[in-house]
Amino acid sequence: MANKNLVAEKTNGVVATFTVAECSEFHSLGEYHEGIGTLEEAVSIYQGIPSERMHGIPAIGINLHIKGTEKWEDIQTDILSGDEIYTGMICLIPELSDNSQVQKAIEEIIAKFPEKNVVDF
Repeated sequence: MANKNLVAEKTNGVVATFTVAECSEFHSLGEYHEGIGTLEEAVSIYQGIPSERMHGIPAIGINLHIKGTEKWEDIQTDILSGDEIYTGMICLIPELSDNSQVQKAIEEIIAKFPEKNVVDF
């Protein structure tokens, strides 16, 4: 069972944190938050984005940083985007699909947003 409060973890030199984007298509448009330590904090930021301000599709993502590497080498993907939770995309990125932190995050997001559609291929 997933942790009730998934916190950014360090596992084998990998640090997982969360991102929130006001516009999932173009993260540079609107608010973009990174380095978020807990899923609860990410959900709070996500839910606080005013829908009337912009017509982008808000998203919650996960970022993996390997200690000792440059930030530009991080692996980041959105998991929740609009009304969909994308689990299939994770399978295409071995660094994400083989990471227990990412798997916990997916379980937590699905549990927190039961009204969203889970998209897997």
